[in-house]
Amino acid sequence: MMFIVLRRSVMIVFVIIIMPALVYANFADTYGFGAQGVARGNAMTAVVNDWSSVYYNIAGLGRTRGYLVLPVQQTEQKQQLNLKQKGGKDNKKEEEMVTVEPLVASPYDLYLYKDQLVINYMYTQPDMTIDIPRETVADKDLDFGTVALGLVMDLNHFVKLPSFISSGRFGLGMGLLQDGTLVSVYDVDLRTHDFLRYGKEAERAVILAGMGFGFADDLFGIGFGVNAWSGGEGAVRLMDVDMASPNPQTPNSEIQMELSPKVAPVCGLYISPGKKINALRGLEMGVAYRGEIYMEVKPFSTTAELIDGTIQLQMALNIFDYYTPHIISGGIAYTFLSIKQLSGLTLSLDVEYQMWSKYKVSKTKEEYWSQYGITMPEYDDIIIPKVGVSYNFGCLTPKMQWLTLHLGYMYRPTYVPDDAVNDASLFNFMDCNTHIASAGLTFTIPKKGPMVAPLVITVAGQMQMLQERKVKKDRVAIEQIYENFDGNPTNDDISQAEIDGLYPDYSFSGTVYTGFVEVGLRW
Repeated sequence: MMFIVLRRSVMIVFVIIIMPALVYANFADTYGFGAQGVARGNAMTAVVNDWSSVYYNIAGLGRTRGYLVLPVQQTEQKQQLNLKQKGGKDNKKEEEMVTVEPLVASPYDLYLYKDQLVINYMYTQPDMTIDIPRETVADKDLDFGTVALGLVMDLNHFVKLPSFISSGRFGLGMGLLQDGTLVSVYDVDLRTHDFLRYGKEAERAVILAGMGFGFADDLFGIGFGVNAWSGGEGAVRLMDVDMASPNPQTPNSEIQMELSPKVAPVCGLYISPGKKINALRGLEMGVAYRGEIYMEVKPFSTTAELIDGTIQLQMALNIFDYYTPHIISGGIAYTFLSIKQLSGLTLSLDVEYQMWSKYKVSKTKEEYWSQYGITMPEYDDIIIPKVGVSYNFGCLTPKMQWLTLHLGYMYRPTYVPDDAVNDASLFNFMDCNTHIASAGLTFTIPKKGPMVAPLVITVAGQMQMLQERKVKKDRVAIEQIYENFDGNPTNDDISQAEIDGLYPDYSFSGTVYTGFVEVGLRW
């Protein structure tokens, strides 16, 4: 009897640990990277030129000129006019003449810069609803905060670039959880109901770096870099696990694990045809690519020791912790330079393609589920449209050139098809189609007095509206699966009532509120 209880108990722990954490795995992919990008609906592929280029389009690091950029300037000139008065006497009079310099606006910012240092803080507060008992929902906090650091440096500080390269910059973007954690292993039993894009599943560091180069006075540019994940070692300790026996025991389990370093390529291209073709002045185009990252923890072993007992068990586990798909994005943007009152208005459109059909699962999990006749569902590739608007009020009056308004919208369909959650599926992948609206303001404080460089402050807010999704389970079919899953033809371990409790019909939706504050120096 003791052996049966123990076997069941260890199996419970084993299943919970190796269940795949199918995660859209970092906060940048879920929310955005950089306050201005978020405020503009992440439609940045064609126009980005700051530290966030490492994420949106790394070629943007090579873009420094844009469409410069000066507000209306007035100069006073004094001209001597000879005026002949009545009586034939000449009289000289000085008359003021006012000339207005041409207005030229920028789709990016009002000041040229080559170096940049930024700090960014994000806090998110999801408000999710689900019409099933709380005990079947993964018990975790969905709100969390992150701190991002951005750096841009002119490569000419280090080497003399060839004359055909008009600009070249190195960029680094690193986002960490506010507690400083780089990565946390958090696998959940997906038979519970778990919001995959939010909470701990999004609590992953983001580290990207690379270089961008502009050519022919920023007529076009290219960039390349990496999305890097460092390796490391760690331990997980399991405590206070109920052994489900008449005399509950408490096992101690410490899991030593090692993460292998992973690197994925990042590359991009931008074109500004209006630099050579006057009819296309104000037009920007760009494409970008981020490679997939597939990370699994190397196999490790752990010992489960029964307190007040004498039996020890060895478990060999393999945890799959992280996956992001191949992502290709294309964008086009237009600044209304020909219309004076609208010359600070930039409209950007992006389309992003995410290849979720290439999803990988570790061999350990694949073998584990296949022995019970259970296969992981296939996922759908998705297309995400984005639109962003930016307007500098300096086009209305030079006194307002310090203020820029941003608006954005994107629609993100779910990559989880219906057959992955409905009918006889054991899993509950809680993801759904989402409308995302955003807005923000940028305040540019020019270099004056003791300031060493212009200061740029951006505040932004984002609201993600999850459309309601309904799930219907075939509990009779699920009960049959459990007979194979538990290896017990008589099905003594689970009743139909328990099946009804674990796999009810349900629906879910929610709203996610996110705030961003970003402060940066540009020089």
